[in-house]
Amino acid sequence: MNLLFLDSIENDVYGGMEEWIRLVASGLVQRGHRVRVIGRPGSRFLQKLARETHNVQLEPLDISGDFHPGTIAKLKKMIRDDSVDAVVVNFNKDVRLGGLAARLDGGPRVIWSVGLDITRDSWIHRVLTPRLVDGVIVPSESLKSQITRHGYISPETVKVIPIGIPDTSDRQGSSTGQRAELLARFGLPQNAFVVVTVGRLVDQKGHRYLIEAMPRLVKSIPEIRLLWCGDGPLESNLKDQAGQFGVLDHIVFAGMLDSVESVLSPDCLMAHPSIEEPFGIAVLEGMRAGMPIVASNVGGIPEVLGDAGLLIPHADPNAIAGAVEEMYRSPVKRSQFASSSRRRFEEHFSLDAMVYAVECYLAEIIQTEKRHG
Repeated sequence: MNLLFLDSIENDVYGGMEEWIRLVASGLVQRGHRVRVIGRPGSRFLQKLARETHNVQLEPLDISGDFHPGTIAKLKKMIRDDSVDAVVVNFNKDVRLGGLAARLDGGPRVIWSVGLDITRDSWIHRVLTPRLVDGVIVPSESLKSQITRHGYISPETVKVIPIGIPDTSDRQGSSTGQRAELLARFGLPQNAFVVVTVGRLVDQKGHRYLIEAMPRLVKSIPEIRLLWCGDGPLESNLKDQAGQFGVLDHIVFAGMLDSVESVLSPDCLMAHPSIEEPFGIAVLEGMRAGMPIVASNVGGIPEVLGDAGLLIPHADPNAIAGAVEEMYRSPVKRSQFASSSRRRFEEHFSLDAMVYAVECYLAEIIQTEKRHG
């Protein structure tokens, strides 16, 4: 297959769907397909792909607003020149730009890979989306229910393919060594009870509730240290909030790390307090590392975590504090959840399984159209 991925993510942002594209594009190339990825010039997205992918063609493109004739014409030319079989799009803007270019060319199918519910109940979505999109990929049944609720996306066109990530266990040292390196790296005390949270600092992730839980946790677990991995627009607000609660000394804002796996250790606890989460890649990364996990019972998280961790109500600081205290008091329970999370990752979320499922679905969409054509 000859495939084109289009993602108009802003220059300074790299999120879950950008990582999905990186993994899927690399995997499909390894399986013998030709892949081109289009993004904004100078974007963190294309820079990361340039560093970490091989034989994936990268195409910087000045992506303008919806329906921009110049952008559509450039996309149409790329599609025609490369004899593209399918265009995989990300944002609503990408659906319209890539979808219209594909329809004007008259050749490739358009697949919408949706990582977050960005559907809207408006006339432009109702009229154009079903006419521009031939198939949809989502990572969870929860997200499938969300995006089909308006009625213009048929459930029959939506394929649920859980996200898979590379197994990096062969590159990790012993958990004791990881913990020692972690403590030294961030200047944490030897007796620290480390709670790690990973994700963009945005409202969706529910970080404010974790900070609201910290005064109780500092009182009951004085050695607790919260290691925050990620950046985003709410960073200064969260720091101010932590200062007002008097818990800033118990929190390390580590920023965006090149390799999050370096701070994920079975000897630490992962807390994931999202109020909205279509899948939960961070939870999956914690499972890969064999971590005990406390996470909100929202969106796709229950589908990912299963019974391999503690699920708690969202937006509830007392529930967060209670779950962390429960884990702290029971090393046996932490060990059991750590083993379960690692086993569940191995059984259900391999990268090869995801890439193969995407490959089969794209081939099915392309071949169905060829037969009908």
